[in-house]
Amino acid sequence: MRTGLRLSATAARWAAGFYARHFWLVFGLSLVPAGQRYVAIQHGDDLPVALQIGGEIVSGLARLLLIYLILRLAVREVGLSDLTPAESWRRLAAGLGEHARDLWFQLVVLAVAFIVLDILPTVAIDRWVPDHRQDLVTAVFVSVKNPTVIAFTFLWMVGVARTLTVRQRGAATTRVSASST
Repeated sequence: MRTGLRLSATAARWAAGFYARHFWLVFGLSLVPAGQRYVAIQHGDDLPVALQIGGEIVSGLARLLLIYLILRLAVREVGLSDLTPAESWRRLAAGLGEHARDLWFQLVVLAVAFIVLDILPTVAIDRWVPDHRQDLVTAVFVSVKNPTVIAFTFLWMVGVARTLTVRQRGAATTRVSASST
């Protein structure tokens, strides 16, 4: 559990730093699904089906672009861009294999975060917000969650993969050094 917590903390620190370094990229791309969710919740019944579907597609594409850019920048920042894609995947797979228990712990952390940051607020809105205000409060809540909780979750998951890949790079360097002496 201690190594799982350490992995979570390392990934979260990296994610927070990445968000700070690339604020406008992460925040800006996260505003696309935030706006779409707000409009869908507030005016979804009044929108044509094609516009609703188009909004979902644009939101999904914005999130995929965000994840792609996060991965691309993360690889550059840590100096892994000299690796072939096959070597990057091999190191990640090796890190996943060596730290499988830590990865399961990440799922527990993610589940707790989901309960605290999604389920509990949704229940609170359902119970304590008057019916005539629930759509507005839900729309604002979901809109705020996109550039904060959801974006940070993407960053944290990439941070976990990055941490495991970097550890494998360190382990490979140590093995090479030990074998050459």
